[in-house]
Amino acid sequence: MGQERDVLKEPTQVIQEIEGQLDKLLQRKIDDIERDLAARIGQEKEAARRRKEEVEREFLKEHDTLSEYRTSVRATEEERNGLLAEARKHFDKVVHLQAEIEGLARATVEEIKKVTEVQQRIEDLREKTAERAGFLKTDLRERFGIVADALDEEEKPLSLDLDEELEKLRRIKELLAIESAAVGLGSVPEDDRSPEDLAALDGGEAQEGFRIPEIQELVAEMPAVLAAEPRPETEAGPGPAPSAEEPEAAVEAALESCRRTEPANGNGEIHYFQKDSKILVDGESLFTVVDKTIEEARRLSAKLDQTESPKDQFFIKQELINWQEGLRALVLRIIKMTEKRIWELPDYTAAVLNAPSLRGILERLSMENWSNPEEFATFTAAAAELRKAYIERITPRGIYLRALKKELTAR
Repeated sequence: MGQERDVLKEPTQVIQEIEGQLDKLLQRKIDDIERDLAARIGQEKEAARRRKEEVEREFLKEHDTLSEYRTSVRATEEERNGLLAEARKHFDKVVHLQAEIEGLARATVEEIKKVTEVQQRIEDLREKTAERAGFLKTDLRERFGIVADALDEEEKPLSLDLDEELEKLRRIKELLAIESAAVGLGSVPEDDRSPEDLAALDGGEAQEGFRIPEIQELVAEMPAVLAAEPRPETEAGPGPAPSAEEPEAAVEAALESCRRTEPANGNGEIHYFQKDSKILVDGESLFTVVDKTIEEARRLSAKLDQTESPKDQFFIKQELINWQEGLRALVLRIIKMTEKRIWELPDYTAAVLNAPSLRGILERLSMENWSNPEEFATFTAAAAELRKAYIERITPRGIYLRALKKELTAR
């Protein structure tokens, strides 16, 4: 019986040992799975942490870029406000100086009037003295046969050179006009206002009533003796009449001697011809500025297409807008001066270059945005068409130059 129990006991122990080994194996498998799961969770957490850090770095980079934009814009605004304040200061000073010059000019003309009046009184006195001397000589000769040589007509006193004084006034007027244009009165832009809007804010209305009059206007009420005063050129007699077919080179040289320029708000120059009070805008120079501006805009547009940095694109667009605004200010200046009849557009090219065509250019420059390729292309096409018509009009050039000179020297 004892042996039977031992035989039964041994299989039971073996089964229990097998079950224990199976349990250990199962637990080891479970532990391996849990370790693999924990490792995978750790890897995912690490990958998520790295992605999070990368996103944070990108965000900080964009935030820094925006901060740079903000700083740059703030610095630009501060600099512009400083320049505007400086421009207003100089503008006020110019207005004050203009008032003083106008007062001195009028006072000078008044003194010239008084000198003329005194001259007329001297002339009247001389005539009266001559009449009396003549009567006395006749009386002495007829009554006593005495010839009074000492009573011969006295020498006429030399008149003052009033022409020279008037020429000085004319030069003062021209200098004042040039200086006014040089400081760009009313042409400093503020925000999106036009130069004329800013001029109105800074006292443009007062400027309208502050025109320096022509010399002819100032002396309109002077005595007739001033108008009859002989000019140096009339004393020598009239010069030879100009040839109807004056050489083109001579005509061009004569026009160049009458050429004047004034700055156009920092973007090129406005050219015109001036002879006395007659001022004609040089259309060729205007189209030269237009071509130069368009060429620079093309260069900036090409550079903009090749630039990926938002910051660089911003500054390129700003420069492109500045060129467009500069051309707009130039055209607006010409329109305003012609509307005030201070400048004139040549009659010979009036069929092409006239007030409506300039207004059309101004409207495009004001409404369109050159950073938009389509709008820039439409403006370029319109400018090219207008320029082509202008070139056809002034060809042949000799005829155009002679007509321009004739109009400039016409009285």
